[in-house]
Amino acid sequence: MTGGIDLYAHDGVGPNPPKVALLLEELGLSYTVNPLPFGPEGVKSPKYLAICPNGRVPALIDHGNGDCIVWESGACLYYLAEMYDKSGKYFGRNVNEKTEVMVWLTHQLSGVGPAQGNLNWFMHFHEQTSGEKPSDVILDRYRNETFRLYDVLEQRLEKQEQKGSEFIALDRYTIADMAFYGWLHIAFFAKLDFSKHPRLGKYVERIANMPNTKAAYAKLGQ
Repeated sequence: MTGGIDLYAHDGVGPNPPKVALLLEELGLSYTVNPLPFGPEGVKSPKYLAICPNGRVPALIDHGNGDCIVWESGACLYYLAEMYDKSGKYFGRNVNEKTEVMVWLTHQLSGVGPAQGNLNWFMHFHEQTSGEKPSDVILDRYRNETFRLYDVLEQRLEKQEQKGSEFIALDRYTIADMAFYGWLHIAFFAKLDFSKHPRLGKYVERIANMPNTKAAYAKLGQ
């Protein structure tokens, strides 16, 4: 294959591959989605582990750049932005903008993702794997932490609103927004809502209605 990008994703709904698909759509790049099931026939297969040794999605192969392999959602966003966002629209046009984007991108990767992800796990999968129901203490811990992080985003959106921006990091849509949206889009899975975070709810709705968001999720089959 001489061009195009292979994007590896869940065979079903997931928060992380959409982040990458959102940027691919914004950049107008040609890509193919490769959906993989969980387990030894999919993300844990020898073939996929040769691409991503962690056995998780997303990962991508850029056939237009020497079959370059990138895995982990944040790394995929960084790579695509550095490689193809020559104007700096989605990542930043100078070191100050790039740093602000990275601050919020890493906040998603180290904060919202792990907190909401652990809540998802204990609500839906813990009993299947351990045979024990999760305690209310554990569920409350991750639910409260996720809502605390939503508080941070709500406050940030209020400050951005005062500057005339509807987005998290800069005065425009960036990879930080794409990263947050991947998780906020599936808040319902953890039985979370935005009733106490109205700005965040409107933010999610705005991104959901963007044409490239609809295109990305349609291509992912979500």
